[in-house]
Amino acid sequence: MKFLLSTILTLFLLNEVTAQDKEVVEIRKLYNEIQQNKSSYIRLAQEDFESSSEGGQLTAYKDENGIRLIETVHYGHMGKIEHEYYFSNGQLYFAFAKTYKYNAPPTQLEYDNSQTTIEEYRYYFWNSKMIRCIKPDGSFLEMGSDEFVQQEQRISELASMALKQFE
Repeated sequence: MKFLLSTILTLFLLNEVTAQDKEVVEIRKLYNEIQQNKSSYIRLAQEDFESSSEGGQLTAYKDENGIRLIETVHYGHMGKIEHEYYFSNGQLYFAFAKTYKYNAPPTQLEYDNSQTTIEEYRYYFWNSKMIRCIKPDGSFLEMGSDEFVQQEQRISELASMALKQFE
């Protein structure tokens, strides 16, 4: 009986992973399409002095189907944060975040760019729900964990705020 239950559970989990993997493959196709066509999109840019201590920039890329990509850069005293939000039919499907942490403010003599650390996160969304988060070390954030839910809410809100800047 234990073997049967274990086998059923394993098959269920494998099916769930396979479905998720198929969605990630589709997300990567959409991502690659935007990267290939980025130069043909209409580019909209604006400054953002509200969201960080040192200012920032937002750049949107759109075509006849609407905004496809928004890139944001926000500067701080000890680093910067870059986000890329990818959309299809107004829905977020992928986000990429890079956080740069400086060893000292760039205006100081001790600032050394070679000591800057970079953390990268990748967020995959399907039907308005985050289905995968890849952490800087390459591991996956556990689906359903408190941190997973917090990241999903945070990235969804940031993408929505960025999108509203161009409405």
